[in-house]
Amino acid sequence: MSRFSLINLGCPKNTVDSECMLGSLAQAGLEFTPEPLDADICLVNTCGFLDAARQEAAEVFAELVAQREGQGRERPLLVALGCLVERAGGAGELADFLSAADARVGFADYPRLPDICRKLLAGGSHSTPTSGYAGQTLPKTYLDWLSRPRLRIGSLASAYVKISEGCSHCCSYCSIPLIRGRRVSRPLKAVMKEVRELVSAGAVELKVIAQDTAAYGLDWGGEPQLPRLLRELRRIPGDLWFRLLYMHPRNLTADILEEMAADERICPYLDLPLQHVSDGLLKRMGRGHGRKRIEELLQQVEKFLPDAALRTAFIVGHPGEKEADFAELLEFVEAGHFDHVGVFCWSPEPGTVSAGMADRVAPEVAEERQDQLMRAQAAVSARRLKGRKGAARMLVERQEPRGWVGRTAWQAPEVDGETIVTGVKGRCEIGRFLPVKIVRTGTYDCEARRMKT
Repeated sequence: MSRFSLINLGCPKNTVDSECMLGSLAQAGLEFTPEPLDADICLVNTCGFLDAARQEAAEVFAELVAQREGQGRERPLLVALGCLVERAGGAGELADFLSAADARVGFADYPRLPDICRKLLAGGSHSTPTSGYAGQTLPKTYLDWLSRPRLRIGSLASAYVKISEGCSHCCSYCSIPLIRGRRVSRPLKAVMKEVRELVSAGAVELKVIAQDTAAYGLDWGGEPQLPRLLRELRRIPGDLWFRLLYMHPRNLTADILEEMAADERICPYLDLPLQHVSDGLLKRMGRGHGRKRIEELLQQVEKFLPDAALRTAFIVGHPGEKEADFAELLEFVEAGHFDHVGVFCWSPEPGTVSAGMADRVAPEVAEERQDQLMRAQAAVSARRLKGRKGAARMLVERQEPRGWVGRTAWQAPEVDGETIVTGVKGRCEIGRFLPVKIVRTGTYDCEARRMKT
């Protein structure tokens, strides 16, 4: 039996794709091994969004080749998949990042992955014409493929549910629409079937994701369908968490907030990538709204979800960002609206509108602005987290020498802090909720004690 390995790079959307790859290959009779050098074929699901991600992919391939050659072997065969494959086909200067791969597979060929792997293992070759999906949508066969059984990566208690693919926004700095195409939403029936299967398999936290979760169903015409999806989720019985990630401020409505507030199992957690607050910069970024919309939205959140944890992301150093623009952004951050903030320095992504803009900000200036913003947010995060002392619920994820580690409703996986429960006598059940009392907080992490039920 041929053995395969898989290395997953990039965002949670990529994670779902990787889990579908694992499921389809295992179902086709290939044997999974976690060690690439023990495999006959190794799949690398790449990210092509930023230069750092592309560099990471290139380094992974270079290391695998070096290890393979160091052992005097011809295998594992190395197969590149994911966003960088599509990106490299549409922007020729990016092809070098994948030069060490033996084959490349684009999105359209994911449903045929088992056959492609068998062909490669038999000495054949494969080449998917790739150039991204700008102005198009991913084929229906890809959406159907997402509904196949998955082999999960990481904890079985926490699962991602991808409700749409692609993005129909026209942000000037972003390459996602060039890579993944326009938004196409998965049928509600397919999404709910997947949710029920994940819950039956032991998942207690369902993390709903898309490039813009709030825009779910808008491509069908008429009203947005996220409120309807939330009502369907609320019908599922059990002690569960539903967590919504990645919502464009333009599409987050009072209807969505109202549905979130209607069920305590929907985490009071909002992930709103604002990118900036200066009207001039927001216009240059093609965000489709100004600061007034941001302030109105924050007021709506306060009305419906007053205790919500808020995460956002900002870009500094975008072409045209003046000192006054950054000063406005810094003041906004210091006002203390957000629990969690990510700050990124702009980079010229090939094919994007921003890449052709003048008035570029010097990289060292952008990096200093990034540092300033993160220092300001660290003080805000510490202050807001201190205000969350007291009773809470934690999803237990692992045990460490220092104690049991997990997350509260205001801590999303991988990007936010964690909660550590110390002084526990006996065991905690991994993958289950634990009542705790937050007794000590830092900038991002919490220390807690177990509460008696």
